[in-house]
Amino acid sequence: MKQMLKIEMERAFKGAAFKVSLAIGMIICVLQFVIQVIPAAYNPLKYYVPMSLAIPANVNHIWIGGWYNMYYTLYIRLIPLLAVIPYAVTFYTDNKKGIVRNYYVRTKKINYLLAKLIAVFLTGGFVATIPLLLNLIATSAVLPSIIRINPYVYYFMYLILQYICAGLLATISLVISQWVNNSFIVLLFPIVLCEFLNAVTHWSSNRALRGMAAYKLLSIEQLSPNYWQSYVLFILIVIAFDVVFYLWRGVKNDTL
Repeated sequence: MKQMLKIEMERAFKGAAFKVSLAIGMIICVLQFVIQVIPAAYNPLKYYVPMSLAIPANVNHIWIGGWYNMYYTLYIRLIPLLAVIPYAVTFYTDNKKGIVRNYYVRTKKINYLLAKLIAVFLTGGFVATIPLLLNLIATSAVLPSIIRINPYVYYFMYLILQYICAGLLATISLVISQWVNNSFIVLLFPIVLCEFLNAVTHWSSNRALRGMAAYKLLSIEQLSPNYWQSYVLFILIVIAFDVVFYLWRGVKNDTL
C-alpha cells in the first residue's frame, strides 16, 4: 500500500494536468489581487467616510474570499472542474489503456484503489484552496486587518471545509468511471452535478438541504448562513458512494 500510494502521489502532483488546474486558479486570484487589492493598498481611505459606518480598506473586505465579487464567483463555479482536472480521470484512462493490470500483478486491488482515491482527493482539495490561501497571504501583506475579532480562524476553518468538499467532489469521477465509457463525461460530471444541486436544492424547504447547494458549500463569504448539517450530509453521502460504488465494486469487478 505504501509503495502504491507513493507512485500515485508522484503521478498526481507531478503531472501536467495538476499544474494546469493550479495555474487556472492562480490566474483568477492574481487578477483579483492586481485589479482590486493593489489599488486599495495605494489608497485605503478612498471609501472611508468619517463619522459613518464606512471603514478603510482592509484584508477582510478586499481579499478574494472576503466579499462578493466576480472573481470569487467564477472561482467557486470552476472548483468542481478544477478539482477533477489534476488526476480524477486517470482511473478511467488506466483501465482503458490496460495500465491497471500491471499494478494488479504487483499489489492487491484494494491498495491501488485506495491509493488512487487518496491521490484524487488530495489533488482536488489542493487546487481548490491553495490559490485562495496565497491570495489571502498576499492581501494581508499590503492591507491591514482592522476587525477586532479574529477572522483568520474563520477563514482557516472554511478553507479546510472547502478542501474536504472539493476533494470529495473530485472522487465522484472515480465512481462515474465505472459506469461510463467516455472520458469527457468523467471529467464534466462533477460540475454538471454541482449545477444540478445549485438548482434543485433551492426548491427545498429544509434549510440543511438548501445548504447542500455546491456554491454554498464551497463559499467562504457566506452571504446567507450555512449549516453544519449540510456539510455532514454531503460528506457522508459522497463517502458512501466512494466506498460502495468505487472501492467495493472495484474490488469485486473481475474484468479489471
